[in-house]
Amino acid sequence: MTHVTTTLRDAATTLVGVPVRAQTYRNLIYLALAFPLGLAYFVGLTVGFSLGVGLAFTWVGIPILLATLAVASALARVEAGLANCLLGTDVRAPSLDTSGGVLAATKRLVTDARTWVAVGYLLVKFGLGIVSFAALAALTSLSVGLVTAPLTYSSNYYVGLRLGNATVGPFESGRLVVDTFGEAVGVALLGLVVALASLHALNALARLCGTITEEILDSSGAARTTGATDEN
Repeated sequence: MTHVTTTLRDAATTLVGVPVRAQTYRNLIYLALAFPLGLAYFVGLTVGFSLGVGLAFTWVGIPILLATLAVASALARVEAGLANCLLGTDVRAPSLDTSGGVLAATKRLVTDARTWVAVGYLLVKFGLGIVSFAALAALTSLSVGLVTAPLTYSSNYYVGLRLGNATVGPFESGRLVVDTFGEAVGVALLGLVVALASLHALNALARLCGTITEEILDSSGAARTTGATDEN
């Protein structure tokens, strides 16, 4: 009986305690950075490869292509470090080997499959960034709109994010109108539940991003997700 009680208490703590965990906010920071970083990577790679290929016939494009590959490899290591720092992963991205002179280093850069894996990851990061931004924006707006209903409700006008037939914060539809303080408090309580669920969902998304980063970039082949994001 004691074991069952302890298990239930631990489960409740895990479920309700997500807002007070530091890892939750590290996860949110990682997700918030995903879109601007992913967009920058996508634009940089697109410009670099486009210029390099377009100017390849003049020989000017070759150095541009090589520089783009080198920068992509460096950025992949930055991404590995970011995931390790914020998500608690253990990604061991390889360093650029410059031994043996310029020609040998250049050959390794072009022929090493890990270089192209890094390029692929940076492109994947753009997609992850879009998903992260959409999830953050939607869930945060919904949660904040509901929780702050007592501060924003009015019997005369309605403000907030419109979702389908409802306007959140407070919301109004053909069958449901939040125009009293009691109703607004009820909506706020619902908002707390939605906020908790949203944080768990965002933690799960961060865990997925960490797993993807490990699987793609970890040169040790020992990718593993640590307990940093499993506090969901």
